[in-house]
Amino acid sequence: MASYVEAGSTVIDVGTDHAYLPIRLLQTGVSRRAYASDNKPGPLRRAEADARLGGVSELLTLYLCDGLALCAPEDVDTVIIAGMGGETMIHILSDAPWAAEKRLILQPQSKLRELRRWLASRGLAVLDASLVDDAGRIYLVWRVGRGTMDGDAAVDPPLIERRDVLLRPWLEERIKRGRKQLHGLRSARLADTDAITALETELEALEQIRKETMTWQA
Repeated sequence: MASYVEAGSTVIDVGTDHAYLPIRLLQTGVSRRAYASDNKPGPLRRAEADARLGGVSELLTLYLCDGLALCAPEDVDTVIIAGMGGETMIHILSDAPWAAEKRLILQPQSKLRELRRWLASRGLAVLDASLVDDAGRIYLVWRVGRGTMDGDAAVDPPLIERRDVLLRPWLEERIKRGRKQLHGLRSARLADTDAITALETELEALEQIRKETMTWQA
């Protein structure tokens, strides 16, 4: 995520927890100033202690609030939201329309298609995407800005164009989870046919892309 932050940027890290990311950006000189928010006091106390320990407490402003509620639009040029579901990100960005004009770095944990569709409907696009393996779990990171994209895409084109080495295992995990979810939907007393059809379509697309990766990944 840090690699997507441009040198000289002023960032806000939403849901910062320990504030490891903004502290790193300040220590390395990538950011000249940083802000971080969390809706719980405990994480912010840890973030404050970490910033002091890292020698950057004077450069980091902490907000106890939901999302971007206390952030002034003119203070930042980059908004980072990581470790949340897509629906939560939609809520945060909907409450702060000004964020659409900033550089967005998102790390969604779920509801990828819903988030893609929402971004596309606001004239935003995934300009770049990366997969990262952290202790055996693969995470998706997006760099988002003004542009157009297919909100219904099953996989972000940059991952395919770059032949990301983690794409195949990430797809296999998504397919596994999707099949389990599909079984649950089909087993429900009142089957949601629309949800079943949408998930079946998505799984078919993911499986097709997975097969394509087998031609260029060992």
